[in-house]
Amino acid sequence: MITPAEVKQKALKYWQSGRILAAYLKGEDLFPLEITFRKVSAKEALANYAGLRGWVDALVAGSKERLGFGYTLDLARINHRQLGQQLFPTRIGFDSRDDLLRSIGKQREFERFCVLVEESLREQPTLKDWLEKNPLKLLKDQAIWPQLLRVCRYFCENPRPELYLRELEIKGVDSKFIEGHKRILRELLDQLLPAASIVATETSLAGSGFERRFGLRYDEPLIRLRILDPSLAAPWGLSDLSLPLSQFQTLDLQCQRVFITENKVNGLSFPQVPAAVVIFGLGYGIQVLKEVPWLKERDIFYWGDIDTHGFAILSQLRGYFPQTRSMLMDQETLCDFEGLWVAEEAGKRCLADLPQLNAQEQALYQDLIHSRLGENVRLEQERIAFSRLQDWLGENV
Repeated sequence: MITPAEVKQKALKYWQSGRILAAYLKGEDLFPLEITFRKVSAKEALANYAGLRGWVDALVAGSKERLGFGYTLDLARINHRQLGQQLFPTRIGFDSRDDLLRSIGKQREFERFCVLVEESLREQPTLKDWLEKNPLKLLKDQAIWPQLLRVCRYFCENPRPELYLRELEIKGVDSKFIEGHKRILRELLDQLLPAASIVATETSLAGSGFERRFGLRYDEPLIRLRILDPSLAAPWGLSDLSLPLSQFQTLDLQCQRVFITENKVNGLSFPQVPAAVVIFGLGYGIQVLKEVPWLKERDIFYWGDIDTHGFAILSQLRGYFPQTRSMLMDQETLCDFEGLWVAEEAGKRCLADLPQLNAQEQALYQDLIHSRLGENVRLEQERIAFSRLQDWLGENV
């Protein structure tokens, strides 16, 4: 038997689902709104007559008839063979939105919601569709909604500003506010800004994704490189450089060869090579190099660990630059240093298809995946003798 508290709980669920708010935004009328409940059978009434009377009395006491607001209770007189004429509830419902809101104590919150909606649509009419689908998000962020609208107004007036967050002049809003609310701001800006002002391929907030998506400056990844030919370094007198990606993109060094290695010490100790540079320390962050146009015109050599992830990074890099060659990532090198093998962590190995590997690389990758040479074999590049690197360079460059 449903109680007044359970009626209230069911009404609250309509609020918590956002249906009341969405209906208001769409101009729909949900009322009268019925609350479903299980009717009492004649058998139950006979077995628990006293409980039935108390239940009906409690429902009547909590109804709009007694309180002046809340649910409406319809009772029907039913003749019971043993108990005589009895009143049974046949319908419980809310006749109006106000009745429901007063019953669950949400009148003021609803009024505040209406004010925010009015302000939002007056300033940004194109938010209507988003608000209809996401009314609870406005409710959740009602305390900061005016600041969110100010940020949206700024970007609408200044699309892709090419400034750091710290440089934005928005009254009542600082950069920490934007930093802390990127997720909701992204949703709003996606709704408000023209497609030309959004980099749709930037789908993550991680890695300065918000800044990339909406045309802000950000702390760019640094590219660490050494110039291996003293004649190339001569104009600056510098050979070991760390550059923001945007500067590296325009560097266009007049080199012929670019070596890429993961291990930092390998990069620092890489021997001198004519017309060459070495880039190091990127790992899977190697994806940033795909944005460097001048690398397409260079001979590229990749030296990674002989393990599943080393080949995954090689495949990834070759997808950006098909001319990439691997170095010291072959079965002969692996077997020559068998005494220095370690094991990849079983649950963290790469088992994906790597379509950019050549036949020899693919065969070794499959051997590693299936542990044909040993269990989860791994040879880290720094375990390979330095003389082996020198020999390889002498034979191949």
